[in-house]
Amino acid sequence: MNTFSKLALSAALGYTGLRITRAVARRKRIFDWKDKRVVITGGSRGLGLVIARQLADQGARIAITARGEEDLAVAAEQLRDRGAQVMSVACDVRKPEQVTRFIDQVVDRLGGVDVLINVAGIITVGPLEAMEFDDFADSMNTNCWGALHTSKAVLPHMRAAGWGRIVNIASLGGKRAVPHMLPYAASKFALVGLSNGMRAELKQENIFVTTACPGLMRTGSPRNANFKGQHREEYAWFSIGDSLPLMSMDAEAAASQILVACQQGLGEVFIHSPWNMTIALQSLCPELTQEILALAASVLPKMGGIGRDSAKGHASQSSWSPSVLTTLTQRAAAMNNQF
Repeated sequence: MNTFSKLALSAALGYTGLRITRAVARRKRIFDWKDKRVVITGGSRGLGLVIARQLADQGARIAITARGEEDLAVAAEQLRDRGAQVMSVACDVRKPEQVTRFIDQVVDRLGGVDVLINVAGIITVGPLEAMEFDDFADSMNTNCWGALHTSKAVLPHMRAAGWGRIVNIASLGGKRAVPHMLPYAASKFALVGLSNGMRAELKQENIFVTTACPGLMRTGSPRNANFKGQHREEYAWFSIGDSLPLMSMDAEAAASQILVACQQGLGEVFIHSPWNMTIALQSLCPELTQEILALAASVLPKMGGIGRDSAKGHASQSSWSPSVLTTLTQRAAAMNNQF
């Protein structure tokens, strides 16, 4: 065997050994959800509620929070009907004093926090010309700083226990910016960086931070997203894309992948269906992906309509949406408390 062959064999054996070591370490991290005390922000509807339902079925003790008390009450009742021990508290994650108060209530009621899942977020859709600085600031305050506020609030309790898990729901849009969603993309890029940095610092304390980057999921969220410019046209393309199986995935499948990633203590994970080629395209052909996104931007609605004003999705309906093209996202909205 020549020198090159020996080096190649050594490298292969070393890589195989590393993979085995990582697999063993990952298996040791796995835990059971039964009786785990789990905090879910944005838990009143959409992906947060889907995750909460799956955790309820696995015996977790759940604390959900969101801004709307009425939505929270409906969600909590659904979870109790599944046999879950659940508490719900209205809280605006943009405001650290409210977050601290909420976590204090959770610790008083449940005795601590084992897992934090940061789902709370907002989406604002429209051309860059329609966006104000406040749109970017509100997205950052909710999607990124909100996760930081909740993480800092639970960390003392996790450190005291010597164990913890934090899951930050970022986005594929936090790895590759999608046109007409720039405030969302900027905030999710920031969250990816924050979350990965937290993992590096906290892993040594037995607190594993997972950054989940899903693509489009059928959670019914377009109804409650914000639309600017030609808001009816913007809502139409967004809700149709959200409903197409080759572009979006089932929310239940996404939630299941996220919970498994948390159990295994994984770092950054892409959440997607086998049919969705977006992630493979981005990984293998980043320049081509950028060109495709630029082409998409050229055919998206131009500035006009309500301009810099904002309308919710449910106030932006047209003959295109709802329609047969949005059947799946409408069904998801009905299932996931979006109405």
